[in-house]
Amino acid sequence: MRGVWLTLLAAALLIWPVSAGAAPADRSLDRLVALVVERLDTADAVAAAKWSTAGERGIEPTIDDPVREAEVYEVMIRLGHDRELSENWVRQVFLGQIEASKTVQRGLMTRWRFDPAAAPTAPVGLDSVRPVIDRVNVEILDQLAGHRAELTAPDCAEQLARSVFGVVVADRADVLHRAALVRAAVSLCAA
Repeated sequence: MRGVWLTLLAAALLIWPVSAGAAPADRSLDRLVALVVERLDTADAVAAAKWSTAGERGIEPTIDDPVREAEVYEVMIRLGHDRELSENWVRQVFLGQIEASKTVQRGLMTRWRFDPAAAPTAPVGLDSVRPVIDRVNVEILDQLAGHRAELTAPDCAEQLARSVFGVVVADRADVLHRAALVRAAVSLCAA
């Protein structure tokens, strides 16, 4: 049943009209979703840095970074353990965050291949983006620990949807970023 609900949530968020009315006011997971959005916002800069570096080297850009991903998992699992969060849950959450970021990166790079004029000309380096990601990752863990009851409850997806709908309505994000937000958000409820 959870899988069906998450599929419906994903579909609704992608087609939800930006002009739709505001979501209900009782959104206790707003801060967590805001952090997911903040982390996801770094994906544009990461894509631009990877695009630029590949261009300088005359190679195709690489989105996957298994070494960096393994570092993120290792650190987040260790910090999650300090907060009494299950290793599987922490891995699930950060797999969702990483895959959502890659969704944006792939989408942007595809756009840039078809429209080179839209490609970044002065990207930010990864060294300036990674500290933001690292900080937000820790704050996401803090929110998981602080909202454990809501995120492990049977109605977690419904509670989460309220906050995600609020972001979708307010931010006027494009379809690519909406899809990535859904990918990141569905990983937050403990399985």
